[in-house]
Amino acid sequence: MQKVALLLALATALTSALAGCSPASSAALDGRDFLSVAVTEAGVNKPLVPGTQIRLSFTPGNLGAQAGCNTIGGTYRLDGGQLVFEGGGMTEMGCDPERHAQDDWLVAFLSSRPTVQLAGDNLTLTSGATVIRLLDRRVADPDRPLVGPTWVLVALISGAGADGAVSSIPEGVVASLRFLEDSTLEVQTGCNQGGGRWALEGSTIRFEPIALTKRACVDDTAKVETAVMTVLGAGNVQPTIRASTLVLQAGGSGLQFEAR
Repeated sequence: MQKVALLLALATALTSALAGCSPASSAALDGRDFLSVAVTEAGVNKPLVPGTQIRLSFTPGNLGAQAGCNTIGGTYRLDGGQLVFEGGGMTEMGCDPERHAQDDWLVAFLSSRPTVQLAGDNLTLTSGATVIRLLDRRVADPDRPLVGPTWVLVALISGAGADGAVSSIPEGVVASLRFLEDSTLEVQTGCNQGGGRWALEGSTIRFEPIALTKRACVDDTAKVETAVMTVLGAGNVQPTIRASTLVLQAGGSGLQFEAR
């Protein structure tokens, strides 16, 4: 009798789990980001390049993806529970061969019409023997606060919105910002260092004039310092924080930082 009860309980649990996992709809995906928590091939764990994670970002009609190097973008739609991804444009950041290969693998996977299932915050994409399991980014990796972290510059942005071009900063150049609770700002431009004051004004940040040391900057350090000061010197700047990434955009110039 106990064995029969146990089997009934297991059957009920399995039915509930299957009921919670259903083909996704565009309306349920749009406006959400997902981060990979597991990748398997034929039931065996497929390791990603160390330090990388797959990110999928859905907006109406468009899908953005990252696998640790470039940003991949294209249009998407759902057809009978399958993802139809087209376009597959990619930025041109310089990365090691392993991460470039992982980018190409992800593009091929997304272009293979994987099945898509969504259960609450859990998203599963399956193509053949390959399964990518993802979790809603807001659960897996919440937004960092502006104040507190050291924001290290990782990329320069030329242009705004979808037309913006992203390029990695030169190797060996270190630039960062640190926002403090007393509304002061610590700045490292990649060449000089200094500080100033900042204030939130609605959805923007207003930077007061930044005082810097007077070290002479050349080549890569001069390029990065010019980019940093162009944005900070614009006055009111539009900030966007997603997880550990901060983007400061001032017209056609932007800076991308990572929290450390």
